[in-house]
Parts: sequence; structure tokens; C-alpha cells
Amino acid sequence: MFGFSIGKILVLAVIVLSVLYGYKIITNSNLLKSKKNEDSDSSSRIDTVYDPETDSYVTKDSLKKSKKT
Repeated sequence: MFGFSIGKILVLAVIVLSVLYGYKIITNSNLLKSKKNEDSDSSSRIDTVYDPETDSYVTKDSLKKSKKT
């Protein structure tokens, strides 16, 4: 009644593998979502540098423009 046969072992292997691959897919999708959120947060940041002429912090782009003129 509870004997092991090749069919039962194969079915068990398929179930275990499907659970493992399902877990892998779910964790990868969660990692992609978190990376996407981090990328959108970093795009709202602005790099600033200290400008001794004005004694304040300005964006890098504006510092380059002011040095050229």
C-alpha cells in the first residue's frame, strides 16, 4: 500500500522541483521590483558640489556652466 515505485518517486521529484523553481521565480520578481524602485529613487537625487566663489552648494551642471563663462 505504501510501497515506493518509480512512478511515485518521479511524481515526488516533479513536485519538489516545481516548488523550488516557483520559489526562485517569485524571489527574482521581487528583486526586480525592488531594484526598479531603487532606480526611480536615485533618479530624483541631484549631485551637488561646493562652490567657493558663492560659498554655497550648487549642482554640478550649473558649476560647469558658470566656469565656462
